[in-house]
Amino acid sequence: MTDPTDPVRLFIDHLEDSPTLMTLATVGEDGYPRTRTVNVNGVREDGGILFHTDTRSRKVRDIDAGGKASLTVLTADASRQVTVIGDVVRADEETERTVYAGQPRYLQLLAWLNDHGLAQEELEARRRRWAEFDRANPDLAQQDPPSTWAVLAVVPREYLFWVGDDDGPSHRVRCTRSGDGWVTEDLPG
Repeated sequence: MTDPTDPVRLFIDHLEDSPTLMTLATVGEDGYPRTRTVNVNGVREDGGILFHTDTRSRKVRDIDAGGKASLTVLTADASRQVTVIGDVVRADEETERTVYAGQPRYLQLLAWLNDHGLAQEELEARRRRWAEFDRANPDLAQQDPPSTWAVLAVVPREYLFWVGDDDGPSHRVRCTRSGDGWVTEDLPG
């Protein structure tokens, strides 16, 4: 049984029953929150939840401005979810290369081609440029990622675990970082 006072282990266990997607929330320069769905690329030893993005994206601008984010991972059957609030840091180059190499080819291609110029082209031109790049670069997984590829980590300050219950009230447990440990609090669902 997982130690209920170890939220990092609880989160990793939660991922085993979840899709590899999370909803990431940041706050824009205009003060409004923005959410988007991104891939979960792993969990570091310190509990940092990894995701990749393009350094030219709005989410990176939001993170650069505030350094904080929130994310939510929902199990496939929607019976449990985990929300994490934390500080965002960039992963080291080795982690970025490892995550890039492990991505499906589609996402590797997207990392190289997904820019404003391509987005402005007509559909057929985008597809032609995509196919040409794909043919010309058969070994993308062995290459370093493009300079615009980044892997970021949300380093948790707080976890909120929610469990639904068809036969009774739902239940939440909040784990808040305190020094080197965690303070755990049971909350109504």
